[in-house]
Amino acid sequence: QSSGNSVNLLFRLSLALSGTSWGFLLLLYFYVQMARAAVVGALYLLLRYFGYGLDFKEAIIIVWSGLRGAVSLSLALSVKRASDTAQPFLKPEVGTMFVFFTGGIVFLTLILNGSTTQFLLHALGMDNLSVTKLRMSNYARHEILNKTLEAFGDLKDDEELGPADWVTVKKYITGLSNL
Repeated sequence: QSSGNSVNLLFRLSLALSGTSWGFLLLLYFYVQMARAAVVGALYLLLRYFGYGLDFKEAIIIVWSGLRGAVSLSLALSVKRASDTAQPFLKPEVGTMFVFFTGGIVFLTLILNGSTTQFLLHALGMDNLSVTKLRMSNYARHEILNKTLEAFGDLKDDEELGPADWVTVKKYITGLSNL
């Protein structure tokens, strides 16, 4: 049922929107990126000198990665739902445009920004862990493995799971397969 409603909404959106709407969506995407840059730029000195100590590379990543808009998409859907009821101040076309532009921004940021963040991290030299972070990561992996082994041993003593073929189970647990 929900899938049918989504397909119906997308079909109605594509019929209701003209080619200029797609151009406005791209322009809006550009403005959203500029707004993110303006906000981070305006607050950069505060973010740099108070709290965490944000540097310029991190500020670039904040601008580029940003939030993807789950809350804004749910709000746009509620506007669409409200516009579908008979109201003098909110026409159905407005709700359709809200969903189109909000969904379009979410889609573009997911596809464009999300898929290129890794490359931007690499270009900025931020994809390598420091020695301290690498040591912390290895320690965390070690502790997780120890807890997994402990839980694995406890399961062998379980009344219901004890008779299982534990050699086969161990083979399918990737963290344990090479022990």
